[in-house]
Amino acid sequence: MTRMRRVILGIAVLVALAAAAVACSGEDEPPESSSPSAEAETPPAEERGLQECGGISDADTARDCYAEALAALFEGEDDPAGPLEEVAVAAYSDPTGRLLGDCHGLMHTVGREFAAEHDVTLASLMTFLPQSNEPGCVAGFAHGLVTGVAPQIDLSRPAESAAVCDETTTRYQRYSCVHGFGHAFMRLVREDLDEALRLCGALGDASAPDCSQGAFHDYWFAVIGADDTEPPAEVVDDPRELCGAQDPQFVRPCWYRAFVDDRPDRPVDGVEDIEALCTGLAGLQRQGCITAASVVGPPDPSAQLAICTELEGEDAVSCIRGTKVQNLITTAAPEDLVALIRQCDGFPGETKLECYRWLGKVLAVLTNGAFEDFGCGSLPEAAARRACVQGVRSMNGALETFS
Repeated sequence: MTRMRRVILGIAVLVALAAAAVACSGEDEPPESSSPSAEAETPPAEERGLQECGGISDADTARDCYAEALAALFEGEDDPAGPLEEVAVAAYSDPTGRLLGDCHGLMHTVGREFAAEHDVTLASLMTFLPQSNEPGCVAGFAHGLVTGVAPQIDLSRPAESAAVCDETTTRYQRYSCVHGFGHAFMRLVREDLDEALRLCGALGDASAPDCSQGAFHDYWFAVIGADDTEPPAEVVDDPRELCGAQDPQFVRPCWYRAFVDDRPDRPVDGVEDIEALCTGLAGLQRQGCITAASVVGPPDPSAQLAICTELEGEDAVSCIRGTKVQNLITTAAPEDLVALIRQCDGFPGETKLECYRWLGKVLAVLTNGAFEDFGCGSLPEAAARRACVQGVRSMNGALETFS
């Protein structure tokens, strides 16, 4: 797989479980119903819908088709809610997994174009920002929408502009909004990563790391010239060099985006793969690397946690931080979320409590705090309940390693 293809695949927000399972079995294979003549029978570009795009065997051609079909869905629409729901349903029901894999990045463009066509302003942003926690297509649209209003941001007072994110309905939406400002800052400073991170830092400790995720995300877009970016003045594509140069608050987000957006050549199927990727690193750099390696491991959060049990101490805690709970955001019943956090019992001592704290925090983000009652409250051990509640009540702080 070429480096560019790896980056494009990585730019997609972490793929949901069902689609990821299909994608991992053959990311460029056509659906079972396609035939050698499928390409010849494909309708002209202007007549293609999302379903027709899924029948195209060539991945790059299919991606171009999806881009045209997604843009067409929003033409003449003043309210994005309906098209966004249609796109999300199509993405999660696509048997190839290809639409979901490409959707987040493609929807950046759709969101930016929607903002331009509807004269969206910082003042009206909340009118159009999606009221959904879906992390793929919908979040991509949200990030594009925020990027679309970037020219209106006063760079001398970035925190005042980003304060609009406090008006969102859920914690996940606020995270997505702040992440979008990281993208916006990068566009405003012509992909100067250091300057964008300085602007993120001005948002305060609770938002700066999550803003930086958007900045690093845009950096990897710019490295390959994707999403209408311009190339950075200096390209550093080795995460050890890039993340080793960052302020401590940006180290974990840097590693996280580096592996998500530019997947390592080595697949992460076990603890030996994590060790191979992070060998020679120490302290915060090793912690960030292990989390990043974990997040590009198996798509099933349960399988991820099973790998983490083979590590010890801070390495295990860092691995737990990469658990892709967001893969459960549209599919899991409350009892499934509880079953996931109960896997923390597989860790010893303080590591077990750190597991309960972290999963309590991120599962609370997914449920906008409701997990404290139905999740933490259902745990049989008092120490586990306390750790879980501590995690929930920290959900408004920086997430750092989350998508």
